[in-house]
Amino acid sequence: MTWALRSAFFLQLLLGLGLSRLLFGQAPSASELNAHLGVGLVAALLAIVVLGPIPGDDGLVAVARLFPLLPLILGLLIRIGTAPDLWVIYLHIALGLAAVGLVEGAIARRRRAARSAS
Repeated sequence: MTWALRSAFFLQLLLGLGLSRLLFGQAPSASELNAHLGVGLVAALLAIVVLGPIPGDDGLVAVARLFPLLPLILGLLIRIGTAPDLWVIYLHIALGLAAVGLVEGAIARRRRAARSAS
């Protein structure tokens, strides 16, 4: 399941990179926006499932499990038009990159813990 989580975040990162042309005034298509939103939803749900609590987890894993909900919620607000300012998009990008980093860190921490336990 970890490969699915990492793949979803990688695809989300690529879709977001494609949408970055919005910062230069070029409007993306509705299908691109829908794909970005759909993959973001899948990635956030996978993070909750894959990084579910297990004994011995620390705070990083707990934060990484729920953190992807922040860029998802902000992206939904952008998508429905309640947060149209450009600074909100920059915040969405920063939160998304932070989510990727936290999830990768949590996966690495669990892998190291599994290796030391065996």
